[in-house]
Amino acid sequence: MARAKTHAPRLARAVHGGLRPQGGRREAWWRRRLLAWLESLRMGARLGRGRNYAQQGQIRALAVAPGRIEAEVQGAEAAPYHVRVEMAPLDAAAVGALLRERPLLAAQLAAHALPLAFDEALRQAGLNLLPEARRDLTLRCDCKDWARPCKHLAAVLCLFADATAADPALLLRFRGIEPPLPPDAAEPRVAPEAEVLRLHPSADAGAVPRRLGALPYWRGEEPFVKTLEGAYRRAQAKALAAQTAAADFRFPEDFPAP
Repeated sequence: MARAKTHAPRLARAVHGGLRPQGGRREAWWRRRLLAWLESLRMGARLGRGRNYAQQGQIRALAVAPGRIEAEVQGAEAAPYHVRVEMAPLDAAAVGALLRERPLLAAQLAAHALPLAFDEALRQAGLNLLPEARRDLTLRCDCKDWARPCKHLAAVLCLFADATAADPALLLRFRGIEPPLPPDAAEPRVAPEAEVLRLHPSADAGAVPRRLGALPYWRGEEPFVKTLEGAYRRAQAKALAAQTAAADFRFPEDFPAP
């Protein structure tokens, strides 16, 4: 009769300032499809461990390039594991021709949107934006786990899926697609000198952070928007104090002569 294992599982080393998912538009259709594809690989417990790694900030670095995602994931060892995900980029000429034929899609991509119609148009052209089979991706990790995806790869793919929900340009970059620039991109608007930011005591301190939205991922312990709200409130209080002080200030010549 085999003896049960008595040794405690090795825990991953804690990472200070690791990348954390920010959620963004969690209902985004491409995020749902990416996660559904990941679940279809039947990873078992490795997928749950990978999700925990992503949520806990175990990913130290992540870079996205055309056809490639590279990341460092901190496990139980002193050195982080190097993870690499590869997928052949889409044919640039074919995508360019498609966007020239459908200027509305090109305008939506330029506005940082990713409509489902773009995916449908790619399919009609015989192209796939997202992986559909295991063979569509090449998965590499230098850990000792024999299974692919391992939990480190799962962590990176989960973080990437969440990051694309906040910034779909990451997914386009991975697939080798450069969103077209809007027509007025070369002429950014410059605020006139007469425009002055005025802060009011009754202003909602969280309004500006909420308009900015979530980052794809960042290194804070708290969600980005919550952290930014606190910083904005402190900046608002100091700006209001400065405005009050400026209103009370008078130059020497403003005082009556003795």
